Amino acid sequence: MADERGRIRRSLIRLINDDNLDLYLLGVVALAFTVLGATGISDVKTLSSVVLALLALLAFSQIRSRRLTEQIRRSHQADPTALFKTRFPAGLITRRADAFDILLIGHSMTRTVQGMRSDMRAILEAGGRIRVLVLDPTDEVLIETADRRISQTLAPGRLRQRIMTTLDDLTTLRSKTSGRLEVRVSSRISSAGFNCLDASGPRGMVCVQHYEYHPIGEAAPVFVLEPEHAPWYRHFAAEAERLWEAGTPWPLSPAQQLTRTRRPAFSESFGPELDRAIENAADLTITGTARNAFVNNNYTKLERLLKAGTAIRFVLIDPDSTAIDAAASRYYAERSPAGARERVRHTLRLLAELKSATDGDLTVRLVAHPIAVGVIAADSRPDHAGPLAAVFAEYYTYRSAEEPKFVLQPGAPGYRTFVDEAEALWNNATPHDLTGSALPD
Repeated sequence: MADERGRIRRSLIRLINDDNLDLYLLGVVALAFTVLGATGISDVKTLSSVVLALLALLAFSQIRSRRLTEQIRRSHQADPTALFKTRFPAGLITRRADAFDILLIGHSMTRTVQGMRSDMRAILEAGGRIRVLVLDPTDEVLIETADRRISQTLAPGRLRQRIMTTLDDLTTLRSKTSGRLEVRVSSRISSAGFNCLDASGPRGMVCVQHYEYHPIGEAAPVFVLEPEHAPWYRHFAAEAERLWEAGTPWPLSPAQQLTRTRRPAFSESFGPELDRAIENAADLTITGTARNAFVNNNYTKLERLLKAGTAIRFVLIDPDSTAIDAAASRYYAERSPAGARERVRHTLRLLAELKSATDGDLTVRLVAHPIAVGVIAADSRPDHAGPLAAVFAEYYTYRSAEEPKFVLQPGAPGYRTFVDEAEALWNNATPHDLTGSALPD
């Protein structure tokens, strides 16, 4: 008897806790009053009231069902930001140590390589494969761009040093093991770093770190993809492979090293940057053989600058020296020494007119030396340094009509050399009195 009561009690408890209790009650009451109405036991007024009550109960049941449905939907909806993290996953080091095929891509990979030296050795000795791709430390423009992008606090040259440390460590490790360790350098700044572990296998993993601009701390976000995260798993794994294929094996061959040597960029003529630099300069130092064309073409501009207070210095070859003969025979195949002398004297007359008309800070010196490179140095003196400071230089080639031109800015290799040469020419030249040059020959 007690067992029977226990079973009944448990059945009642299950019924009360059943999520469908309201539907059971609704069905029982509807069935009962249907029978009562059909047999005439219950009148129409009572049936109408019961029907309204059942409809109200049905409405509340629907509200409850919809709430449950929404809760289920939300519980199954993935958080769109759950994939992104601010740091590398805790199990990444263990996964790397257990991997058999590894592809690492980053700017320098210094921390990664130094942190897994022993793991790398074990993987290689077990016959595994490790591939590492970092930025090319011999590409100066690339490294300078990466320096500016990565950090505002990283000292100049620090990134190159970190990359070279990584490459030296890997080269040493490769020489001491017989495994498959491949190293390449990239001439492209990747938008992300990659840890690809056994990416072609069913248990592969791709860890991606977004390289943000000037990160505060560790670059982020970091996210991990596995084969079930299709199609993005294969997408990022394929990108990593493309970056690897575009890399260059390290160490570079002599021919590859030569192609990466920095060279000046030559042009046939100076563009509008020369005009802007001249117009905004506080001082100009101009050296050359005669500079006749320059003064003729910029006469009005020079007049305006002198009236505005710009200091202008000219260093020309002395027309009465033997240097003008050497310059004419070496640099101007179509000109005679007499023609070269006349061009210098004509320039001196124009400069004398400018001096007389403006009473500006214009000085000229003559040098008994065949100048090989003419320069226009804007704001080259330390006390006049400006935002458009630059050296516009042109080679006086041997018996050629072409004069290759290039531009150097402060801090660039060679800038100080050409500025110092112009100063040396000025210091060793003879002052010229412009008041006498204005007179007719």
